[in-house]
Amino acid sequence: MGGQRNCTPIGTSYCVSTPNSTGSPALMEASGSNRVLANNLVLRAESVPATQPGLFYYGALQIQTPFGNGAQCFGGPSLARLPVVQASANGVLETAVDNTMPPSASTIITPGSTWNFQAWFRDPAAGGALFDLSDGYSIMFVL
Repeated sequence: MGGQRNCTPIGTSYCVSTPNSTGSPALMEASGSNRVLANNLVLRAESVPATQPGLFYYGALQIQTPFGNGAQCFGGPSLARLPVVQASANGVLETAVDNTMPPSASTIITPGSTWNFQAWFRDPAAGGALFDLSDGYSIMFVL
């Protein structure tokens, strides 16, 4: 993947992503830290269609079920959606996770919790459902 890479990954990739209209699957990574108090986690998905809107979701469970032109990789009773962002001209979606402003009370990121993240993005050139998803990315948080 392009850009600056972490020397030590913050999390673990899981769940298969299918190729989208770019010809490649969208893959996630994270930068910053898994330390809750640092509050500097940034989620990133590469190989998404340029300039298309997208967002990141997260949930407590790892699943893999058909959804859109790909697969949903997270689930659970508590799900969160982060704000909509636009992919760059290079096909990168990126957003910061603000631990001080959780999407809901049931999705607060706390030390010892593990959350599973995934990017969702519009993909009108692919046809079908007109949207696709990245692989999943699991992060265990510490103090």
